Parts: sequence; structure tokens; C-alpha cells
Amino acid sequence: MFQGEATKILKEMLICYKPNAEPFLALMLQSFCESKLVELRSKTRIFVQKGRSMMGCLDETGTLEYGEVFVQCSHHAIFSGSTTSTASQDNFIVKGKVVVAKNPCFHPGDVRVLRAVDVPALHHMMDCVVFPQKGQRPHPNECSGSDLDGDLYFVSWDRDLIPPKTTKAMNYTTAPTVELDHDVTMEEVADFFTNYIRTRKKAMSAKCRKLAKLHSDAVDSPKTGVLVKLPPSLRVKEYPDFMEKIDKRTYMSKRVIGKLFRQVKDVDLGSHSHSFKFKSFTREVAMMFYDPDMEVDGFKDFIDDAINFKSEYDYKLGNLMDYFGIKTEAELLSGNITNASKFFHKRKDCLDLIIYAVRSLMKEARMLFFETLKSDDQSDFGTDIDNVYAAKASAWYHVTYHPRYWGCYNKGMARGHFLSFPWCAVDMLIQIKRGKTSNH
Repeated sequence: MFQGEATKILKEMLICYKPNAEPFLALMLQSFCESKLVELRSKTRIFVQKGRSMMGCLDETGTLEYGEVFVQCSHHAIFSGSTTSTASQDNFIVKGKVVVAKNPCFHPGDVRVLRAVDVPALHHMMDCVVFPQKGQRPHPNECSGSDLDGDLYFVSWDRDLIPPKTTKAMNYTTAPTVELDHDVTMEEVADFFTNYIRTRKKAMSAKCRKLAKLHSDAVDSPKTGVLVKLPPSLRVKEYPDFMEKIDKRTYMSKRVIGKLFRQVKDVDLGSHSHSFKFKSFTREVAMMFYDPDMEVDGFKDFIDDAINFKSEYDYKLGNLMDYFGIKTEAELLSGNITNASKFFHKRKDCLDLIIYAVRSLMKEARMLFFETLKSDDQSDFGTDIDNVYAAKASAWYHVTYHPRYWGCYNKGMARGHFLSFPWCAVDMLIQIKRGKTSNH
């Protein structure tokens, strides 16, 4: 239930439920909101509808001219109303002026305005920006001294984001390397690595163009062996408030990022009329929001099995949360993790591990749900297998949401009451709710 999966499930739930009336839906949406606010506050990650983050690659056909790029994107539906793209059923090709940049972007010349063209010979290239091999200087190098070794580029065809004029790209010539008159020894490698770790200084401010060159040299320092020293005149005396350096002198930034930072920082999810009424699933919440519509004929026949399955599911889910240091079920399931242990932040592949573990757990639960039913179960419900699955899904919901079962699955383990168990069979629960709603 990650990213696209979670979004799809939540969209289905929103058809039948109001966010402030279904606890699991509310907690998941709250997790998404908090994650997006954190991204806005700490990384200024603003969604751009007419834009993508894409990997760069080379035009191996030699078709593109200098100043041109080829951009083909999937999921064209999100760009409804666009007049600058040519769409097929599954993708669209951007045509016209585009702005291309790569993070970090320190120099005005790092932002390039190019022309996206349709090249039939490149139609097999999807969700990437294809640069030409022609010209005196590669466009990727013009973007912060980048190259095509896996770098990601921001590409947008929003007219409001395309600069009316551009600045000459900065010269990102690599600093000269340290020449030795002998083969490098392991002792010299160790000494250099130690000195590099001790003295490395990367760019500290995007205001000064001189720092852009120093930043480029600092990034290449492990390759060239040239250590970069930051002149005292370029050292920052105080930092803008949006950098949140609590141990340094700060000032209130009057720029766009500073204004956005303070607006996001002051947002209180509980201050809006449409906000969520709770932040955890307590017994009081269970008593208020248990939905009788989810009870169908015969659900009591599956209660015992549902209790056993949920106990095992919750135990494994809680172990995953403890292992990765994640505090809430919604964060674990959505992948929008705002608070985690040091172990999580140290391992770059940690989110992939979590995704795999949660998918495996939910797949296991779903297999248990659709496992072969006992013959006496089928005879009780006649020949309609859908009624059997509906009753089973109802039982899973009942042992999760009914106040009678609140807090009985994680006794003595200081864990909350988890809600995701019945939603492993989300299709059946939605079917039940839709049926009851249409009959009202």
C-alpha cells in the first residue's frame, strides 16, 4: 500500500466515506498531509503540474540539434487541458519551450531554456529527457556542471516558469588534479581521505556566484585530490529562518522560500472545519465511528478466524514498526515517514525494505482471506461465493473496529490499535459499503 497503491485505495474509500467519519481513511490522509507539509517546509517541494523530474540521457540517433530536447511522458491524464503536448492513450510528447535545471542550482546560468521537439526515432524513450550530442558544449554540463551518469533534471513546460531571458552558463571546468611522480600508496590514499573528511566544505549559500564554482570544485575533490577552502569573507554570519539552524544566528527571510516556510510552519491540521477529529484510534473513537453498515448476514460465523488472523497480522505489523523505529501505522503503510530511528536514516535502501516487508505482510493477509473455504462454510451461504467473502470481510472489519475488541490484540506491548487489517480486502469492504449506501 505504497504511493500509487495507497493513493488508489484512498480514492476508492473517498467515494464511500467522508474523511472525518472513517478513522483509517482519516489517519492515512493525515499522514499524507503531514508528509507533504514537511516536504514543503524542509525541501520546498512544490508540485508542478506541467513538469517532471527526469533522468537525462543521450540522443544516440544524432537527430536532435543543439538547443533541442526530446521529452515523452506517461500518464497524460493529469495534464488535462494542455495545448503544448501531443498525447496518445498512454503517453504524450512535450513540444515547445521548456526549462531544464538540475539540483543543486546555484548559478543563474544553470537554468537552461530549450526547445522540446517530436522525434519519431526517439518514441521508444519514455519518462526521460533526451539531450543532443551536437553542439560546442553538452546541455547537461551547462546545468550545474552535470553529466549523464544518472543525474535527475527538473523539466517544465509551464509558461509561467520559463524565464523570459537566460544567463550564460557558468564554466564548470574541473579543477587541476594533484600530480605525483610515483604510484599512489595506500598510506597516501588514507591520508587524503582523512584530510578530505576533516576539511571538506560544500556550498553554504546560493546567493554568491563565486560559491557556485567552489561548490563544483568541492564535489569533484574526491576525484581530483584538490581540497577546497572557503575564504573567511564568504563564510555565513547568519542564516535565513527557513534553514532551521537552531544553533546559529538567524534572520527572518523576506524571500519567497522564507514566506512559504512560515506559512507552512503555522499550518495546524486541526484548525480547519474539514479537518480530522482524531489523531489516534482510541476506545472513544471506536464507540463513535463503528459503522453498522459493514455488518452483513453470516459475518459472525467468521469471527473466531478473524480474531486469530488479526492477532497474527498486528503482531507482525508491530514488529516492523519497532524494527524500523516508525511510530504510526499510517506512516508505515503510506511510506510517508516523518519520524524514524537513526537506523532508517543511515540506510538508503531502508524505504525499499519497508515497502517489501509491508507488501509481503498484506499479500499474506489477502491470501488468507481468499483461501479455499471449508465445505460447511459454502453450504451455509449457498452457491454465491461473493456472499461468503462479504461475510468474511465484514468479520474482519468487526474485530478491528468494534469497541469490544479495542486494545485486545497488543496487550502489554505498548502498541496502538491497528486498523489496516480489514483493508487488505479493501475491494470487498467497498463493495459492502456501496451496496448499503445504494439501499438507503
